[in-house]
Amino acid sequence: MDKLAFAEGLGKKIIKSQQNSFEAGNDLEDLSHITNTKRIIVAISDYLKSLDVPEDGINAMADSLKQLGKGLFVAGCVSNRDEDEDEDDVREDSEIWFDYIYKHEEYPE
Repeated sequence: MDKLAFAEGLGKKIIKSQQNSFEAGNDLEDLSHITNTKRIIVAISDYLKSLDVPEDGINAMADSLKQLGKGLFVAGCVSNRDEDEDEDDVREDSEIWFDYIYKHEEYPE
């Protein structure tokens, strides 16, 4: 198995574990959960850069991990929505929320 495939597989396992912990209530803040997901991805990317793995592969892996983290977060928000909330609205709002926090590492004002 090459370094990139190994790192992506490990990253997926860590992000899924992070999401499970978040859903179990061990990490109650969206902000810390999403920024921790980002830190995991950045750390894996930085490590691969130090091994001279091609940057296009690292970027693709990082995007894949981000999409996994976002998808898990959104799915969790949808499954935990109030029964009077529209699923599509919750999905859209959760995607926007994730993207903003991931980029800015703070809550929107």
